[in-house]
Amino acid sequence: MKKFIFLLLLFLSSYIVYRDLVIGTLHPSSETAAAVVQSKQAAIPYRTVTIRPGDTLLSIIEKELNGPLPVPLEQLIRDFERLNPGEHAQTLKIGKTYKVPIYR
Repeated sequence: MKKFIFLLLLFLSSYIVYRDLVIGTLHPSSETAAAVVQSKQAAIPYRTVTIRPGDTLLSIIEKELNGPLPVPLEQLIRDFERLNPGEHAQTLKIGKTYKVPIYR
């Protein structure tokens, strides 16, 4: 019985070491998570725009493209909110400068 328990503990410890080395058990630090967010932001091309009266996110993009939006509206909102953390696409403020995604 002692040999069986010893063998079981040996397999368990081997599995734990294997899992730790191959998969890892530590969660990324907040600095690593911030770097991932910044790399995602950097992947979206953008330009800065100052909001004027009557501007909406959709109207700004359509003026720039001289035509309809080439991506789904949900993606436009998601990209805008990634570029401008803490801001919502529905509540643009007149006179404030925002990063607006560029689509080709």
